[in-house]
Amino acid sequence: MIFDLDGTLTLVDSLWSYLHNHFETWDSGKVTAQKYKDGKISYKDWAEADAKVWTGISVDEVMKILNQIPYSKGAKDVFKSLHDKGVKTAIVSAGLSIFADKVAKELGADLAVANELEIVDGKLTGRITVNVSVADKDKVAKEIASQFNIPLEEIALVGDRGNDLSVPECLKIAFRPADSIARSRADVIVDGDDLSRVLDYLTFA
Repeated sequence: MIFDLDGTLTLVDSLWSYLHNHFETWDSGKVTAQKYKDGKISYKDWAEADAKVWTGISVDEVMKILNQIPYSKGAKDVFKSLHDKGVKTAIVSAGLSIFADKVAKELGADLAVANELEIVDGKLTGRITVNVSVADKDKVAKEIASQFNIPLEEIALVGDRGNDLSVPECLKIAFRPADSIARSRADVIVDGDDLSRVLDYLTFA
């Protein structure tokens, strides 16, 4: 199974804006976000601009903020159940690996793929490696399927937005859908706040 992170496994809709709000850098962040939404810059350009404004911030300070983010209800139960069944799990996020890796470790996911902030001497350098953009989650999902040698037809995608559910061959579960595209693409829609309800629709769980 492949899970989205922001808004799906956690109650924070966007890690980028969450950090901007804490570091009081949203004035800059909202400008580049709008440029991306308007098609004036690429996702890579957007991510690099955001990362740059956090230059010099310590990793300890970032982690202190990340540790405050709550999981969605039932998230830990879902991963325990899947682990007990021997189901491979992955987290794919257009957010940041510093958080995705933390969540993967705490929940027991087999893999996490996200964007990597560069860290030197315990501080952010302002540089970032973009591994996942909003538009290419389908490509990442296919790469994970190949890595684990699992047919796409045997993979379930769980997310709250349309881009999380962009591989037609997979079972697509919209959890707490945040846009109309997610609802239209979904094979299953799970409203409400309990992620463990997705288990009801899995033949292997």
